Amino acid sequence: MKILCAGPTSIDDEVMALMGKSFTNPDIDPEYEKIHRRVERKISKLLKTEATSFIMLGEGMIGLEAAICNLVEAGDRVLVLNNGVFGAGFADFVKFYDGVAQIYEDDFRRGFDIEKLKNFLAKDHDFKVATMVHCETPSGITNDVKSICNLLNSYGIITVVDTVSGMGGEDFDFDDYKVDIAIGGSQKCISAPTGLTLVTISEDAKKVIANRKKPVPSYYMNFLNYYDYSDGFAFPYTMNENLTYALDLALDKLFERDSVALHKKYAEVTRKIFEDAGFELYAKDSRANTLTAVMVPEGFIAEDILEALRKRGILISKGAGNIFEKVFRIGHMGNNISYENFLELYEKLDEVFKELGIKTKISLKKEFEKLMEK
Repeated sequence: MKILCAGPTSIDDEVMALMGKSFTNPDIDPEYEKIHRRVERKISKLLKTEATSFIMLGEGMIGLEAAICNLVEAGDRVLVLNNGVFGAGFADFVKFYDGVAQIYEDDFRRGFDIEKLKNFLAKDHDFKVATMVHCETPSGITNDVKSICNLLNSYGIITVVDTVSGMGGEDFDFDDYKVDIAIGGSQKCISAPTGLTLVTISEDAKKVIANRKKPVPSYYMNFLNYYDYSDGFAFPYTMNENLTYALDLALDKLFERDSVALHKKYAEVTRKIFEDAGFELYAKDSRANTLTAVMVPEGFIAEDILEALRKRGILISKGAGNIFEKVFRIGHMGNNISYENFLELYEKLDEVFKELGIKTKISLKKEFEKLMEK
C-alpha cells in the first residue's frame, strides 16, 4: 500500500532496516549513550538551537501530557489556544493536574488572528503557561508560532508548542520564536518509525520545573529524569536502541535535502491542483506545507474517495472531529514526497473522481506534470 496520508508516513528502506539490528545493551554500554546524546543534539540542530533536547520512549502524545505534568501545579492558570481539533486537547491534561484551563478559541479555518489575541491578553494575561499547536493536522493549518510565542513571552508566559506534524517540514527557530517547550514526533516529517517523542526545552522552562512547590507527579514523564538524571546510570529507563538508530539515520537523510523548501514546493503544487480542478480547500489562510485538507464535494463523504483509492493501493486520510467525513487529506510529508508517488496519486484520483461521478475542471495528473516542469 502506498502511504500518502497525514502521518505516520512511509519510511525509507534503510531507516526501517535498522529496526531489525541489535548492537548493544543501552542500559550499560557507555558507547550507546554517546550515540543517543548525538541524536539529541541533531534534534536541537533541526530547531536551530543549542537548547537541550531529549528523546522520550512513547508516541508524541506522551510528550504533550508530560509538558503539562511538569509545568502545571494545582490552581495554575493555563491559556489553551485552540483553532483546531488538537488545540483544545491540552485542556484535558491541565485538568488532570489540577490546573485551570482557559480555552481561547479562534476560527478553525484560519490561523490565529494576532491582533485579536493581543487584545485578549491586554485584558487578561495572568497565565503561567500557554499551549498551542503549530500544525493543526486535521484542518491543514500552520499557525504563526513566532508571532504568538513572542507575544506570550512578553507577558512572561511559558509556552508549549505541539509541533508533531510540523517539525522537519515547516521552518522552526526555537530561540527566535521564544518557545519554551517544543514537542515533536518521530513518525511525521522526519519519517522514522512511530514510538519516539522529541522534546526541546528552554532554560526558563527548566527553572519553572526546578522551582515547583511539589515534585512532578510522575516518574516516567518527569523531564528532570531526561536532562538531569544522576543515579549511576545514563538513563532512568531502558531506551530502545533500534528506534534511536532509525531516528538518527532519518535525521541525516532529512538534513541531506532542504526539507522545508521541499515541503513548501509540494504543498503549493497540491493546493493549486485542487483549486484549479474546482475543489475548495478547508483552510482559508495559514495553509500547512506538510499536508492539505480538501473539502469533499456535496453529495459525497470522505470514505467514498478513500475506499476507492485503497482499492488502487493508495492510503490518504479523512478529516477529524466534526469534519471527519467532510474533508480528505493528503500528506506531502517526509518520505511520502517523491515525483513518482504523487504522479501515481493524481493518476488514480482522476480515475476515482470519474468512477464516483465527481466532476473536475482539469486532469489532476496532467496539471501535476505541467506544474512540476516549471
